Amino acid sequence: MTHNKASRCGVPLTCCDSSPLQSSKNWRAAVDLTGRLLTAHGQGYGKAGQPTSHTTDSLQLWFVRLSLLTKLNLFQNAELECEPFGNLDQPDLYYEYYPTVYPGRRGSMVPFSMRLLHAELPQYLGKPQEALDRLYNLKTICLAILENLEKGLAEDGSMITLAQENRQASLTLWRSRLSRVMYSMANCLLLMKDYVLAVETYHSIIQYEPQQRVQLLSGIGRIFLQIGDVKTAERYFQDVEKAYQMKGSNLSHATCVLMNRAFVYLSQNNYADAHATFLEVLKIAPKNPVANNNAAVCLLYLGRLKESLGQLEGLVQQDPALYLHESVLFNLTTMYELESSRSTQKKQALLDAVACREGDSFNTQCLKLV
Repeated sequence: MTHNKASRCGVPLTCCDSSPLQSSKNWRAAVDLTGRLLTAHGQGYGKAGQPTSHTTDSLQLWFVRLSLLTKLNLFQNAELECEPFGNLDQPDLYYEYYPTVYPGRRGSMVPFSMRLLHAELPQYLGKPQEALDRLYNLKTICLAILENLEKGLAEDGSMITLAQENRQASLTLWRSRLSRVMYSMANCLLLMKDYVLAVETYHSIIQYEPQQRVQLLSGIGRIFLQIGDVKTAERYFQDVEKAYQMKGSNLSHATCVLMNRAFVYLSQNNYADAHATFLEVLKIAPKNPVANNNAAVCLLYLGRLKESLGQLEGLVQQDPALYLHESVLFNLTTMYELESSRSTQKKQALLDAVACREGDSFNTQCLKLV
């Protein structure tokens, strides 16, 4: 049974001509469209090794294409298409290389999100150390830019005078970018099972995002729960409760506190109290998918299969956009198998629902049809 699924952070998809295909989750068709749009820019299919000129639009298209390939788990394809860009630091990727097209502009044309995706990609191909090296390099760049801004210099360290408003906006932007890099580093370290460094990284994010303290401390506690260190997890959860009490009433923080308690009960196989606590969460946030899913799992472990099955089926029927999720469907199909030897028909009905609503990247293995 899946209690709580920590999913990989979704790759952000920015606006381009393929956005209607993205919104309808036709990812493969969107990939094909980006290929045709890149061909119109003189790049893409059959253009490898030929001289080309980059523009901000063409690089944005490349980012969207690589994001789509990653979304479809076509990691090797994404890596192959990334190779001609090298480390994304070649001269023709800078505004200064095209003075007639971008007069007076300086710096890299490569979207920051594309740099982050390029850094993360090796971890999906079984090379987490390479990903970590790239992420550390990105972190160093972010820190250097922040240091320049805090010293009163421009982002690149030059003496260009920036208006106070622009400097503050730039500081906010680069702090958020640094946080994004550090989240990716922590996820990579978790993949490598280096829990000590992952926890240290999450701790260091708090200084850049103090408003996320409750969520980050909760996340650290849940890491310790997953590796079986319940006492350390409970210490972190106590810190969360203290932070919650200091901040005052906040629904998202209240949900965090209750979810933490419920997960501790689950780790102790105390399904009755876990179920009761998930119900408390649902009084605050009735549509919380993790609480609904786990409440149903608790009912199953309490021997109330029919109630559990009815709850999950009701959720999928009432709000398929929210609950046609792989972990929910995995639990539901498991319950069908426990309920009857004729589970295949019900699984097929779920597959039909998925086919109507979900896109190309949906993992149908969760339906256990084979």
